Amino acid sequence: MTQSAYIPLGGGLDLVTPPRQLQPGAALSCINYECPVTGGYRRIDGYAQLGPVVPGQGPVLGVATFDDRHYAVREDAGGGTATLYRLSLDETTWEVMGAGGELAAGRHEFDEGNAYATESGKALYGVGGGQPFEIKADGTLTVLANAPSGATMIALHHNHLFLGFAAGSLQFSNIGDPAGWDASTGGAGEIGVGQQLNGILKGVGGVLHVLCRDSVQTLRGTSAADFLLEITVPGAGARAHSGQSLMMPYFVGERGITTLEATQRYGDFSPLQAGRNVEPLFAAAGLADRVVASSVSRDKAQYRVFFDNGTGLYMSSSGITQVQLPDQVAVTHAGELASGEEVLLFGDDQGSVFRLDQGQTFNGTPIRAFLTLAYTDLKSPSTRKRFRRAFFDVRAGSDARIWIQPDFDYGDNQTGRPRRSPIDFMLGGGLWGVDNWGEFNWSVPTLGQEPLDVSGTGTSINFAIFSESDSPSHELLGYDLQFDVRRNRRG
Repeated sequence: MTQSAYIPLGGGLDLVTPPRQLQPGAALSCINYECPVTGGYRRIDGYAQLGPVVPGQGPVLGVATFDDRHYAVREDAGGGTATLYRLSLDETTWEVMGAGGELAAGRHEFDEGNAYATESGKALYGVGGGQPFEIKADGTLTVLANAPSGATMIALHHNHLFLGFAAGSLQFSNIGDPAGWDASTGGAGEIGVGQQLNGILKGVGGVLHVLCRDSVQTLRGTSAADFLLEITVPGAGARAHSGQSLMMPYFVGERGITTLEATQRYGDFSPLQAGRNVEPLFAAAGLADRVVASSVSRDKAQYRVFFDNGTGLYMSSSGITQVQLPDQVAVTHAGELASGEEVLLFGDDQGSVFRLDQGQTFNGTPIRAFLTLAYTDLKSPSTRKRFRRAFFDVRAGSDARIWIQPDFDYGDNQTGRPRRSPIDFMLGGGLWGVDNWGEFNWSVPTLGQEPLDVSGTGTSINFAIFSESDSPSHELLGYDLQFDVRRNRRG
């Protein structure tokens, strides 16, 4: 008698749990899929280039979106200095900001905020090894000549402009005056962290997390009168360019992705190894020392970190997946337009700027995606089953094709395997009164249940999934497996 079992998908990569103990919906390998917070797996969106290549030489040194305009920093031809550019409104040219050649030729970081008392005080602040600078909403660039030079980290915190120096110094401006650095009258000052400084990150509860090479420290207080720096995590620190805040601070430590969880005691934090399931990637490839950039997507509730080998990790509360991009990420920035639309930028090592989560290709290159699901023995590891069909729940915005290869008995080469088979589907149906007319396909389902012949016998089964297309992203939510129970296996 044919039976059936439904396997919901989700959980992301798990390279730690023994294969027989893995949840059937987890992934053994995963490239260019992500874990939505609602469950399942979704092929990631593409990215598109913004404007032409930024003038200059070398990699893009910094990118940012501010007041509905896009900015980039690149070293000048001949070296030694860098220029800040703004993309023109028609996105055909990069316009020089200020006099050009005013900035240091180092990696730049940005922070947006308002240190003044009026709404017009909103500004974007940047620094890259020279003196910090301020960009107002009208496009005015002002180098803060009174500020100390040499900082590589920046944050606007409690109406102070904070600058971080890799040698271990944290300096802050006068209260409400990012251009003022007079310690005797304006409240500016300096705090030594005692070790290499790798990042500064605003956290919940009005604190500033200070990410060091061998510790994580937390700055409490609101001014020089009550600032207090305490060690939160001793003996384990964060890698440069990995710190991001997504409700909680995330960063890459020695063993992988870590987060600081706020405890029930006000002001206290405890570290959690959020990336435990992918620790072997860090151990085998030394990824902890290969971080080049990180970002967050608030729309998708994701922390993203990128490495110098073209790969990255996307992490949500539903799991972690790996991505591989044809363009090498050098710098990133997460911002938004006045409409509230999220804008995720990255600059590459060849001088181009791209917008992530835009379009269905990697700037014209079809997106290649792989997903290998965990095996399931349907809670009867000693019983052989005759597998017949699997019906995959697939959701997408248009027609697409994915290829699925079943496998049996944890890869035992003595068990026959059916050949790889394609699934074609056309989805994009809408809901009356919810979806917009003209943005969905008429008379097609919102969820496809596509049949797949999986003829074969074994105690367990899994699926390897492949796609390479320029079609809109598809989601894999689960599969319904039909099988007949046979005898127990023999020794």
